[in-house]
Amino acid sequence: MNRVTLRCDNRADWLEYRKPDITSTDTAALFGLSPYKTKFELYHKHASGIVIDFKENDRMRKGNALEHGIAELAAEQEGWTDMQPFKDYMRLPDLRIGSSFDFIANRDGKRLLVEIKLVDPFRYRDMWVDGQAPDHIEIQAAHEMMVADVDQIAIVAWTGGYDCNVILS
Repeated sequence: MNRVTLRCDNRADWLEYRKPDITSTDTAALFGLSPYKTKFELYHKHASGIVIDFKENDRMRKGNALEHGIAELAAEQEGWTDMQPFKDYMRLPDLRIGSSFDFIANRDGKRLLVEIKLVDPFRYRDMWVDGQAPDHIEIQAAHEMMVADVDQIAIVAWTGGYDCNVILS
């Protein structure tokens, strides 16, 4: 399978690389499971080229500022090694899918994607049930694994304070 990795030097590059693809955050919309985008919006993005402005909100900005420290804490807690930011955009052009990532680490000699999520503690309690993330995040994780060609992903849900919750898929 043809896999292309594109270096993201800035936000404008990242946004441009994503345009032709169904991204990992889009995939849940295909199944009507995205809390952020509807099937209608996704269809029109690709059918007519209408681009919905991607606006970073306060929670996203804070998450980006904290994610490196959270990744390091998760690696220490779980015994992962070689934790590195993984900020390239990767795509499978034949399938028109792509993804960007948070981090990559080593777990028991295998590459491990690490996805960082800042989660309100009450939403974590109510929506992250039986060791599983909400469906839209599980679908995002599966999409990222396929695009990056890795067998494992860790979803790290940081609920603030001292709670670093790790779900391995």
